Amino acid sequence: MWPPEADRRVSELLLPRHYGSVPTLFGAPEASVDDLSGADVAFLGIPWQAPVPDSRMGAAGASYFGTNLTPQTFRTNSVKYGGYLPERDVDVFDHLHFVDCGDVAVSNELRTTFKDVASTVERVVRSGAIALTCGGNSGPSTYGVLDGVGAAVDGPVAVFNFDAHGDNKGGEIDEDDPKQPTWGGTWARRIHDLPGVDPSRYLHFGLRGPRNDAGTIRRFIEKGVNKENIFTYEHIARARRSGFEQWAGDVVSPVLEDAAGAWIVVDPDVLDMSVSPEFGDEPLGMYSEELCWAAYQIGRAAGRSRLKGIALTAIPFSAMTAHWIMMYALLYALAGVVHSERC
Repeated sequence: MWPPEADRRVSELLLPRHYGSVPTLFGAPEASVDDLSGADVAFLGIPWQAPVPDSRMGAAGASYFGTNLTPQTFRTNSVKYGGYLPERDVDVFDHLHFVDCGDVAVSNELRTTFKDVASTVERVVRSGAIALTCGGNSGPSTYGVLDGVGAAVDGPVAVFNFDAHGDNKGGEIDEDDPKQPTWGGTWARRIHDLPGVDPSRYLHFGLRGPRNDAGTIRRFIEKGVNKENIFTYEHIARARRSGFEQWAGDVVSPVLEDAAGAWIVVDPDVLDMSVSPEFGDEPLGMYSEELCWAAYQIGRAAGRSRLKGIALTAIPFSAMTAHWIMMYALLYALAGVVHSERC
């Protein structure tokens, strides 16, 4: 009809609605963290933007700017995917029930945000669901999430960190300037003071490049991390020559031995800058297939009973390719859970 009627609908969202025109992750049902009966995977957005450090002004701050919007765009970008992976011959959604629990409230008072993130994640993990989180650059989306995981698990948690950078510089939490907290560069050291985190069960994939300083590995060792569990570009390149798939399985299993839980955290800068045109932070990184396969091996080794969380952090809201690679990685990790003898 022309002219159009004033209230004519030109489109309508048929998937469950998170907010406005934004659907839930993968179109999954909505749920409350206080009622997760039957849920295997619960998604939580953490719409927080870390302050851009002075060393990251300009284009180098891409993983900071607008990351409070990332949970929304990540949800919207997810709906082009289902759960079936033909190369693994498994439909993740047939075996694991997804729900979307919305976003954790973010406060101007950072300590309040940390507390809310930790308590929400703890409730998810205590319910028996895997906490799948997506948020801004470090802080609440790393330390806060792992704090909640550790509080819900009776025993040591193995941490699998995919990151180009050590993010383990000095400085204590109570020393931070409220206007410029240093979480982006310190969280991977601070987590080793959390109850339930065993530094000997920390494994780091993809460390490389001159944004790290000469003390990066030493500071990890001082916290109790095994040097043999820190894998740089040199280790990744050698694994490519010898067989990456076998290598990934071999290095993951010992870290999980006698662990009560496992937590995966992925910063997209672990990827080679050629992989994601919209966000390429460093060269000499992992390729998307290597990230996916390593995630699969972790999920398979941990199984349904021990994989407690997957955290996606520091993803620019506009980096569409990085969003889709992260979706592949999380689906591969969960495919590993499905294929695990522990499932």
